[in-house]
Amino acid sequence: MKKTTKLYNIFSLKCPRCYKGNLFTNPGLFVFKSILKMPERCSHCHQDFRIEPGFYSASLWISYPIVLVLLVPLIFFGFILKETYALSFEIVIGLFIVICLALQIPIMRISRALLLHLTIHYMGGGNR
Repeated sequence: MKKTTKLYNIFSLKCPRCYKGNLFTNPGLFVFKSILKMPERCSHCHQDFRIEPGFYSASLWISYPIVLVLLVPLIFFGFILKETYALSFEIVIGLFIVICLALQIPIMRISRALLLHLTIHYMGGGNR
């Protein structure tokens, strides 16, 4: 995937304005310290990430469909596992819960990045 595509930069958690600065102080999808801590401004183009109070609460509405897109195929896969390997329903549900908990931090970070990329448009080069 090209580094100039919006989808690449959403999953790379890059600034929506310049595609170079990091959205979070700890870059990466799987982090365990300061998982939602963001700098006040982009280190490259100085885009302000403090849009308004409560702005990032809208990312909850983005994370919900992401979870559904992941969970619905997992449910069908669980039924296939149950029928093929005669696994109990409790084991399949336990597996789903572990997978959903493991993906919670990346989903929260991606939903914030997606919200910013839907709000702020690419300017290229990071010029003010």
